[in-house]
Amino acid sequence: MDYRVQVCCLVSQILKEAELDRYQVAAEMSRLVGRDVSKFMLDAWAAPGREDHNIPFYQVAVLEHVCKTHSLTDWHVDKRGGAVAYGRDVIKQELGKFMALRDELDRKVKELRRIVGEEQ
Repeated sequence: MDYRVQVCCLVSQILKEAELDRYQVAAEMSRLVGRDVSKFMLDAWAAPGREDHNIPFYQVAVLEHVCKTHSLTDWHVDKRGGAVAYGRDVIKQELGKFMALRDELDRKVKELRRIVGEEQ
């Protein structure tokens, strides 16, 4: 389970697909965290040959926020055998659960009405 190279490649892909260049990503991350994040740090995190310089876990959410992605989170959750939902998908899932609950309650109400109706 040595994922160092995979993490580097994911960071590299995120940075390639970002709307901002690496200098802008570094500047925005620095602003958000209140600590210096340099373009050279991003380069190290994204270089498979520098696998000993993986992105620190606490920076993953910041990088994803700045680059408008969930790639590392999705990868991590997938490796652990899970699934994750974001934004509207969460609301749709919640709505689906409540609709199923409502349908179940409607069935129970009908069943109780039928029983009460039979006893009268």
